[in-house]
Amino acid sequence: MAAALGSGQTGRITDTSDVDQAADELYSLPPADFVTARTKRVTAAPDKDTARAIAALRRPTVAAWAVNRLVRDGHALVDEAFDLGSRLRSAQRRMHGSELRRLDVRRRELITELTALASTSAGGLTPEAEQQVRNTFTAAMSDATLADQLREARLTKALEYSGFGPLTDATPIDDLSERRALRHERKLAEAREALEEAEQRVTAHEKEVKDATTEHANRLRTLEDLRSQLRDAERQAQQAKRTLDKAEQHLTSAETARTAAQTAVTELEQ
Repeated sequence: MAAALGSGQTGRITDTSDVDQAADELYSLPPADFVTARTKRVTAAPDKDTARAIAALRRPTVAAWAVNRLVRDGHALVDEAFDLGSRLRSAQRRMHGSELRRLDVRRRELITELTALASTSAGGLTPEAEQQVRNTFTAAMSDATLADQLREARLTKALEYSGFGPLTDATPIDDLSERRALRHERKLAEAREALEEAEQRVTAHEKEVKDATTEHANRLRTLEDLRSQLRDAERQAQQAKRTLDKAEQHLTSAETARTAAQTAVTELEQ
């Protein structure tokens, strides 16, 4: 049985039939509810392999969840983004400069609209999360493979595009220090989320240990009670054996006396 693995490059979850239903449920939930729901799914799994596969599903960042939500809702702007991305890539392959520049204007407008929509749908996003949303749609419109990953709506973190694609000279380039700061903030956010997940798992396992310790103590008490009952039963059996031995001795004496008396009667009757 194949486990579900997260890709460090794209943050995409590899779809497997064994965990597909669980993944669909989990990736439709807000990140704050993900770990609790995943724990319940792991506990209810029919076997260890399935449990491990579900446990391997990574919680999405807020930005990834917001993007996944737009894709799952089938919003028209998302469909337009997929179509526009395909047209941009085609224009670049044909080196059609004027068409590329015209499409790029709409690309930048569309990314702004999608980012605003994602923020509104999610109840508000931080500036960092909004930047991650922009990066994700930029990447998906620049690379067909990343677009396919976005269509699955199971991203665990923002997509990043590092290759050459339909980005024109009109595309604004972030300042190096700003990009470094964004990368640092993203790594910090991911580290904090990993810490939170680890703490929640520790809490869950601490409860398991506590429950198991209580159960073990109860079983030990039951075992000691049974041992005590066994010792009492053994003593009672020994006492009963002594009583039986005495009774058998008394019976033997009585039978001997009866035999002697019978012999005396027989002799006297002759």
